[in-house]
This record gives sequence, C-alpha cells and structure tokens, in this order.
Amino acid sequence: MRRKSIITLFGVVLTMTVLGQGMAVAASCENLTSLSGPQATITSSESVAAGAFAPPGGPGRGAAAFQNLPAFCRVKATLKPTSDSDIKMEIWMPATGWNGRFEGAGSGGMGGAIPLNLIAAALRKGFASAGSDTGHEGAGSDYAPSHPEKVIDFGYRAIHEMTVEAKKVVAAYYGKGPSFSYMDGCGGGAQNVESEAQRYPNDYDGLSVTGFSHNTHHKQEQMWIWEAAHKDEASNIPPDKFKVLHTAVLQKCDALDGVKDGVIEDPRRCAFDPKEIECKGADSPSCLTAPQVEAVRKIYAGPTNPRTGERIPAPLPGSELSMAQFVGPAPFPFSQDFYRNFVFRDPSWDYRKNPPNFDSDWALATRPEISSVVDSVDPDLRKFTGRGGKFLMYEGWADGTIPTGLAINYYNSVLDKMGGVKNTKDSVRMFVVPGMSHCGIGEAHGEFDVIKTMEQWVENKKAPDTITQTRVVGGKVVRTRILCQYPQVSTYKGTGSTDDAQNFTCKLPS
Repeated sequence: MRRKSIITLFGVVLTMTVLGQGMAVAASCENLTSLSGPQATITSSESVAAGAFAPPGGPGRGAAAFQNLPAFCRVKATLKPTSDSDIKMEIWMPATGWNGRFEGAGSGGMGGAIPLNLIAAALRKGFASAGSDTGHEGAGSDYAPSHPEKVIDFGYRAIHEMTVEAKKVVAAYYGKGPSFSYMDGCGGGAQNVESEAQRYPNDYDGLSVTGFSHNTHHKQEQMWIWEAAHKDEASNIPPDKFKVLHTAVLQKCDALDGVKDGVIEDPRRCAFDPKEIECKGADSPSCLTAPQVEAVRKIYAGPTNPRTGERIPAPLPGSELSMAQFVGPAPFPFSQDFYRNFVFRDPSWDYRKNPPNFDSDWALATRPEISSVVDSVDPDLRKFTGRGGKFLMYEGWADGTIPTGLAINYYNSVLDKMGGVKNTKDSVRMFVVPGMSHCGIGEAHGEFDVIKTMEQWVENKKAPDTITQTRVVGGKVVRTRILCQYPQVSTYKGTGSTDDAQNFTCKLPS
C-alpha cells in the first residue's frame, strides 16, 4: 500500500511516496534540485558512481583522500540567511549502505573552503556528511571590515545553517532524517564545534574537539612567537634549529615517566632550559646562540600583557616542531590577516610599521564586538548536555600552534560553571594526548577513532573511561597505549612490554 506525504523543505512543498509500513521514499538524487527555496538554493545534485569522483584541481596533493569512494549523491547548495550572506555547502550521501547517521565537517583555519576531504572520510564510513566554506571564499578575511553579516556567518551561523539544511536534504533523500548526528573539529573546526555546543545545542548528539581555536588568544600567542624571534637580527632562529631544540627536549624529558619511547608523557614536568644547548663558541646549526636562547625562553614563557600582567598559555616543551612556522620573515599569515581585518579593520595595516603591542592590541582583539562573534568560550553547556549531548575534548600536549593550556583552561571553566567532575562526567570528558600535535598524530603513541568513541558514548551509554591508541606500521600493530581522563596520566605498571596498553594504568601526576 502506498500513500502520499506532504512535507515542506527550504520553504518548498515536497510530495513523497510513503510505503505501507511508514518508510518514505524520496525522489532520485538528481531531482533534489527541486528543493530550492528563498534562503537555500540547490545549485546541483548528481549521482556519483563508485570510484568516479574527481577532486577539484585534479590529481595531486590530497588526492588520496578521494580514492575508491563508494557511490554517492552529491548536492551543492548556497545559503543566504541574510541579504549579505553567501554560504556555499555540499552534502554527500551514500547511495547504499547509509548507517543512519550524519556527520558535520568543520572548516579549518579561517574557513573559506568546503572541507571535501573530511566529507569524503565520513562518507567512506557510511555517514551522510556536509561541510561549508563558512560564508566566504579563500583563507583571507578581507570581507570582515565592511561585511558584519559575513563575519557572523564565519563566526558561527554558517555551520548551524549548513547543519539544519543538510539534515533536511538527508531526510528528503532517504525518506527519514539521521538517527544521530556527530561533529569532530580541529583548529577552525574546533571553533565550529564549540559554537554548536554553546549556541545551537539541538544540532548534534555528540561533539568532539581538539586544537582549540575558540578565542582570539592564540593569535596573540602566534604573534608573540614571531616577535620573540625578531627582537633583532641576532634573535632570529632558523627553522632547522627547532629540530635541534626538539631533540634536546626529548633527550632531557622523554624518560621522566619511566619509559624512554620518544614521547613526553607530561611536558609540565619537563624543566628544560634552552641554555643547555647554547653554543660554546661560534654559531653552528647544532646549537643556539645566546640571543636565540633568550628568544626560546620568551616563547616558552608565553604572551604577557606588560600593563596588566595577564598571561596567555604558551607552547609546552615537546611542541618545538610546530614553532618554526611562526618565525619566518613575516608573521604567520592567519595572524596577520586577523590583525589587519578583525583587530584594526584596516586593509593597509602593516606589521613592519605597526609592530605587535601586547597591551593595546590585546584590548582591541578582545573587544566585545569581536569576541561575541568569533569566540566560543561560554562554559555553560547545560542546554546541550541536558538533552543528552556528549562533549569530548582531546588535546595534544605537543600542540604549539594553539597551546594546550587554552583547552585546559576552557575545560576547567566548564567544570566551574557546571558543578565539577561529579556533575559533568556523564556528559563532558577531556583527554590530553602525549606527543600529539595540531590536528595530527605527530609523535603520539598511536591513533584512535574519535567518532566511534562518541557513538559508543551517545548510543550505548558507554562513557570513555580510557581510550586506546593504536600505532600501525606496515599494516601491523606495533604499539597500543591508553589515554587517561585529564588530569590523570598514563603510567607504566613496571612490568611487561611498554608497547602493550594493558601494562599501563591511569594515575594523577605526582
């Protein structure tokens, strides 16, 4: 028995056929273009055969992410929640084998591009997935000074609008919406995830986040690194010397946890002074000159407001490999762009004429008209957790791009706001990953499937007491280790292989 069902999607009335048992059958992928409405235009919808997707720009770097994709329905849309909005998005849905779930994809850095690689990764696991360009094209933010609505789109609205409309398209294509929705994000994607938890608690069931670019402080920290290495010509540190510095840090602190394995388990215990590798005579590639030693000390100390004394968390020992990107001839591009277009709103701003000022610039960067839009620092997650949402934080101890302390500070603020660990452990947990860098495994003991962890927590009520990392080399598992809930650290029991997770336990740091 069949009957007709009328639904409204994007402001358009859509007729669907419903089978006798209540299973709706939508139109074909190609017919989804009929769903366009006043604020959302489906610009194309096409079926892509298995293995037939060709990434934009053709073969090259990153092409491996799109190899051997299953058959899917690819939908492109433009969203205009305001007259000045122009949000581009894509939705990819498995033609067969959909797992009934949706995964949103955050946009890294300053946005400006649809993260097709993340959408593809979710598709390959059976998810329907979507991503957006956060409302502008290109990694720059030249739009910011004169387009406040686009700033709001970038700050938080684009990801929410993308999520809402993607779920509607999914429902139209499959005849039912997703049973569960997840999102994992790093860097700019972290801002997206935290914004969803804080501003739109009904969008997702499980949210996980790393690389916490949730406020403007990391931009000051990145400028601080550049300024430390450019106090004068003698302070400049060649990129290769950061490798020398990192090797020295590992030699000093790797074995503090009782296991020498190429990973610093808890860098807060690492009392390394760069003077230990100061050149004894002339400068050479294997040592630091006295001015370079002072520059590294300043980097480890972190940004300090000279007037108020306020400090921002600094990169920790073990994160040296990520510091080199910030000491080039010019400041880091994202930092320059942020200062030019958000802080000063002046396209002509030039760091050479206006060197960083960690008092006045700090105040400008954190003024309410910026922070209320691009920051996601609200610690009150009760609306999200109150409806059963789960929030997983996993940060890398070796993240020198956005220092670990920013994530720890936010987690502690959540605990303070929501009544401590006892009242939050069923819905908010944090793990800090030894050796993990920014948005990547780095020198960590191994990898883990964060979305699978979230599925177990959300759908089966199995909260992660520990998480197992797995290192695979040549198709063979060569190491497993446990991650512990912060502030606990993984501790060797004293017997058995140090490459076997069962020989480790969680303890508070001594």
